[in-house]
Amino acid sequence: MKKFDKNIVPLKNYNGKKIGLIAVAFLLSGQAIVQAQTTPKSDKDTLVGASKEIEQVVIIGYGAKKKSDVISSVVKVNAEDLTKVATSDVGEMLRGKAAGVQVTLANGAPGSSSNIQIRGQRSISGGNNPIVIVDGVRVGSINDVNANDIESLEVLKDAAAQSIYGARASNGVILITTKRGKSGKAKVTYNGFSGYQTINRNFDIYSGEEFAQLKREAFRTNNGGVYRPDSEIFSALELESVQTGKYINWEKLMLRTGETQNHAINFSSGSDKFSIFSSVNYIGTKGVIPNSDFNKTGIRLNADQKISNTLKVGLNTSFQFSETNNPNNAGVILSSITTSPLGRVYNDDGSLRLLPGGFAENKNPLIDLYQTTNFVQNRNDILNLFVDFTPFRGFKYRMNASRRSWNYKRKSYNTTQSIAGIANNNQGSGSIQFQDEVEWQLENIFTYNFKLAEKNHFAATVVQSISKTNRNDFQNASTNIPNDILGINGLQSALLNTPTISEYNRGIVSAVGRLEYDYDNKYYVTIAGRMDGSTVFGKNNKWASFPSANIGWNIHKENFMDKLNFINNLKLRFSYGSVGNEAISPGLSQSTADQSNYVIGGNQVSGYIPGPTLPNPNLKWETSTTFNSALDFGFFRDRITATVEYYNTRTKDLLVQEQLDLSSGYSNRWSNLGEVENKGFEASLNADVIKTSDFKFKIGLAYTKNKNKIISLYGRDADGDGREDDDILNRRFIGQPINVFYQYDVVGIFQQGEDIVNSAQPLALPGDIKLRDVNGDGVINDKDRVITSQMPDWYGTLSLGFEYKGFDINADFYTVQGVIKNNPFLYSYLEGGSLRGIKNGIKQDYWTPENPGGNYPRPNEGNDPSNIFNMGLQDASYFRLQNITCGYSFKPETVSKIGLSNLRIFLTGSNLFTITDYQSYSPEKNPNEYPEAVTLVAGIKFGF
Repeated sequence: MKKFDKNIVPLKNYNGKKIGLIAVAFLLSGQAIVQAQTTPKSDKDTLVGASKEIEQVVIIGYGAKKKSDVISSVVKVNAEDLTKVATSDVGEMLRGKAAGVQVTLANGAPGSSSNIQIRGQRSISGGNNPIVIVDGVRVGSINDVNANDIESLEVLKDAAAQSIYGARASNGVILITTKRGKSGKAKVTYNGFSGYQTINRNFDIYSGEEFAQLKREAFRTNNGGVYRPDSEIFSALELESVQTGKYINWEKLMLRTGETQNHAINFSSGSDKFSIFSSVNYIGTKGVIPNSDFNKTGIRLNADQKISNTLKVGLNTSFQFSETNNPNNAGVILSSITTSPLGRVYNDDGSLRLLPGGFAENKNPLIDLYQTTNFVQNRNDILNLFVDFTPFRGFKYRMNASRRSWNYKRKSYNTTQSIAGIANNNQGSGSIQFQDEVEWQLENIFTYNFKLAEKNHFAATVVQSISKTNRNDFQNASTNIPNDILGINGLQSALLNTPTISEYNRGIVSAVGRLEYDYDNKYYVTIAGRMDGSTVFGKNNKWASFPSANIGWNIHKENFMDKLNFINNLKLRFSYGSVGNEAISPGLSQSTADQSNYVIGGNQVSGYIPGPTLPNPNLKWETSTTFNSALDFGFFRDRITATVEYYNTRTKDLLVQEQLDLSSGYSNRWSNLGEVENKGFEASLNADVIKTSDFKFKIGLAYTKNKNKIISLYGRDADGDGREDDDILNRRFIGQPINVFYQYDVVGIFQQGEDIVNSAQPLALPGDIKLRDVNGDGVINDKDRVITSQMPDWYGTLSLGFEYKGFDINADFYTVQGVIKNNPFLYSYLEGGSLRGIKNGIKQDYWTPENPGGNYPRPNEGNDPSNIFNMGLQDASYFRLQNITCGYSFKPETVSKIGLSNLRIFLTGSNLFTITDYQSYSPEKNPNEYPEAVTLVAGIKFGF
């Protein structure tokens, strides 16, 4: 082993000495290098700390452990770090906080949520969302809990950690524990902020002058290369704009500065017999689109009552109610980009003009902004009662019973004066939808911890669980409503009402067992298993079992490590296990029946005929099996900590809707087919670079690389080449990721004087798109299509934290690299990308005879340019300042004079800047989709 310089002193023997520079280098290519040196410096750098720090406790499935005893892949996220992000979405708060956890934007509209994916996409049709467990109860969404109520959040990433939740755990588990009352003086805390939101776009659209010239060029191409007079190109209204220079800025008319606020009040109190925690939270957001807003109120009550020394009862309850107004957000943003800037917005009487430029292709988008409504109400409540019985030391029985209910109501309406209403002879239309879901769960949990001969520690856990879910859905679409007096509430007057009704029940019965052993907190072995029966599968395969095993070794506790006393943690761990996925709708293993109308005796009657789905009584669980290896480091009393992990997950028996030969009388069947692999590398590092009584500087890094590929699909070899066939129709290829693009590769624009006739595209003209002849056969056909992955190469986070006396600054930088997205605004007619001079769109450097260097095809009024649909792929890699918070905490002795125990004020900015080549409002969304907002808020936190 390498000898250290004599000036390097082990930190555990270095109290009262001086600590010097800690240099931390982290190579995002996947290698972590940490170097620490101690050299005498000033007394300000003296390490201050207790001789023995309290060890962190980590929540695992059905239990808790000291961090040093955890041997599965579990990541603990600091609850305070979550609430530093100015958003109502807990998923967005989790972004970048844990290696292997990828958070992407689902919808940036007020009240929306994010997509969370742990260690890549495993399933094709069975869902890829992790399950979220709050206080032992599975909830529908991570946003079913208020961030200010969270005491701890853990992410279970490997099968050994997940297997005890076997059913539905194949995509990972997020465990959330909420706060509870503590014995002592009653405490009240407030945490709130208020601020503004905007959106930034990484593209330009054509100005009025530029759009007019684009239209001239499009008509010129369609006129043999000769410009036509403006009077033949533009309508009278458009010509007025061109001649006067008065153009329409639709974005300015249709977007605004948004507002956001979040207020949370917590109360806790307790004695040695009874404790209580309660909270009230209000979130209010006005979106950047007028008339879009979100309001949410949440209430929580957690209580614990000690009946005797052996019996305790507890209650966890929460209630959330929200209202959302969403007036066709996607359509509004689309129209602000694509509506022609030529013409007039208003009529002479001040009313909105239906056709600003006189053409039907460009209707006034302001009409629908004020003449359509989409109002949604959500109610979500959880009631959880538990009883703890501890008859003797080490043994505990818990009965955990819960009821979770969710109610959804939506009312959408297009008035008689909306664009749809005008097109339908000034008649309104709309729809209503009512959904409700109730889930019951009962668990009996037995745990027993004991030790033999002091150094042999045992823990056993046995769980019996049963849950049942009932869901109802009613929808009614109404057309031809004669007036707007009652809006959608007047649907009974509609000429046509079309109701749709559905209901399903699903249930799971489970039995779980886990046995843990460690010798002297040094050598660890855990084995676990779970059996689950689900109602959603075929009658022959309701049940499945999911075993796991893991081992761990605290190397730093070995005698041979004594001389390396600057190492306080060095742990090696391995795990192997399986988990299941049943995230499909009930009844898919059975045959279907379709409604059909008949005329009998002159009267119309309804009946049913066999549906297109062939039953499959053998439909079974989708199973993911994971091998995980990891090494944990801790240096200088955990002043520097790091973890590196490698995993390989194989998911087999994929739940897929298989297409059948129509001669069978059926078109499809749900089957278990194929296999998918996810393997990857994760690394995280945290370092307290400087830690004195007055000044602290810490750094955190996280790096994730995941590779996804299809191992097998249908097992067919129709062409007899000895290789399993790809599913070209659905863009699924053996050896490639689940999600890919499959299209031609654009290599440039044909130029004047180029030998086009002898190229692979002999009918092309100068200004047309040139495609790559992949196989060099002189012909462009399907053999020249190229497979492009949609997965990122890697993603990572850099976190910086500074504290000086009462001041603090925390910043999170987030990056995603090597990801390709398809942007329809670069080629599609409706998105203005086809350069026809009809729709506005993202400005491009298009080819003309005078501009042969243009990298986009020549505009053409008559048709979309040939092969333009291949122009949409763009590098969507980005680097972002995800979050930055600056705050000041007043000294307790100062605020105690006004009756407070603490007081902190802060400023927080989210998504302040993003560096990307992807032309959109957000690199994660297309330009017509509501992006994440740029947010700046001011807040205050205090307690008494």
